[in-house]
Amino acid sequence: MVKKCTNNDCCKPILKQKGRMAMGNCTIHFLPAMAGDCFVLEFVNKECIIIDCGFKSTYTEYLRPLLIELRDKGCWITLLLITHIDQDHIEGAIALLEENGQANNPNVIPIYNVWFNGFFNTLLKRSEFSQRIRALSEEQKQIKENILNDLLMQVQGESQEISAKYSMSFEELCLKNGYCLNFQFLDGTVKRIDINRSQVLTRSIPIGACNLVVLSPNDKELDKLADTLNLEMIRNFGVDYAISEDSHFMKLFELFMEHEAERINREEFISATNENLENWLGTSSMAPMNAINRASIVVEIQYKDLKMLFTGDSDSALWYEYLEEKYQVIKLSHHGTAYPNRALLNHSRADVLLISTNGGRGKRHPEKETLAQAILAGNKVLYCNYDIPQQDILEKLQKKYGYYIVYDQRKIEV
Repeated sequence: MVKKCTNNDCCKPILKQKGRMAMGNCTIHFLPAMAGDCFVLEFVNKECIIIDCGFKSTYTEYLRPLLIELRDKGCWITLLLITHIDQDHIEGAIALLEENGQANNPNVIPIYNVWFNGFFNTLLKRSEFSQRIRALSEEQKQIKENILNDLLMQVQGESQEISAKYSMSFEELCLKNGYCLNFQFLDGTVKRIDINRSQVLTRSIPIGACNLVVLSPNDKELDKLADTLNLEMIRNFGVDYAISEDSHFMKLFELFMEHEAERINREEFISATNENLENWLGTSSMAPMNAINRASIVVEIQYKDLKMLFTGDSDSALWYEYLEEKYQVIKLSHHGTAYPNRALLNHSRADVLLISTNGGRGKRHPEKETLAQAILAGNKVLYCNYDIPQQDILEKLQKKYGYYIVYDQRKIEV
């Protein structure tokens, strides 16, 4: 039967019995982030990696208590990785850095490295923006202030009196508080160099006892992200807009991208009620990813013999050719929507698939096409951090197709 887990150890004997992987190298804390992502990888040597932080409520209700527990166990964070700028990935990270304070004297937990592609460390270097750096007129400063406050109201609501003066960007918090931001990359940008798989592996980056390989984004996707921001700047400030080396532009970038993602992410779904997985294929509208999602950081993480793939919200068609055929763990992209996962599921399988979503707007995630493709491709163990809309049908189909799925799962040992 389909299992709703209430016991954190329930998955252990199942995976051992199936002989799927060696146990005990890592505990994946699969936190409830509503429609977002928040993962903490706790390795047996007490090193931890955080991948995205969900919303502010994700941090206050789940991530913060976990980090304090880990700190009290003697653990530390070797890497805080924020895959891209969507509110459901970055908002909790801003709350974390605000509370954690100075990197050399942390209030919550030590964090030794941060990876994040922000405005100043990534996009300002591109020609669309570098040629516009100059002093702002008083009129331009006032326009910038007004737009910042308007965007903050849209994102955070009128009930919260938040001025741009008091709301720092994630990038600004990293710099102000002395965190090592993208130190492993010569040009300060987390990206893949367009070379073949064997050459990509030679560029793996040691972070503590782990080795990380960046599979995406590349310069092409970062240029598209820059184009998106440039158009948004023109729309708000006019064709002759100027940029000053002012921390407010970091915040503008993050708010513009959040607003753009909210405006564009309007997937349409085709209903699938037939109780055969084969009939679920072809039911997605296959809405493409926007520039923000396509520029997500995608990484392979290897610890001893354990190899995991975390995909942010990226489109796997951009990087599937760099993938292994088999992983122990794969986090499906964009909360289980079909379009960004098709190439990934055609190319690679995993002992365990992770789907992070509470269903999102209208309880549309994950898509049935994604679930069908994953199971029919030979992925037999799936974990969700919430109940999902399709679980009643999946319960009926489990014996027929030979898969195992766990809902509402928050902790997995691999």
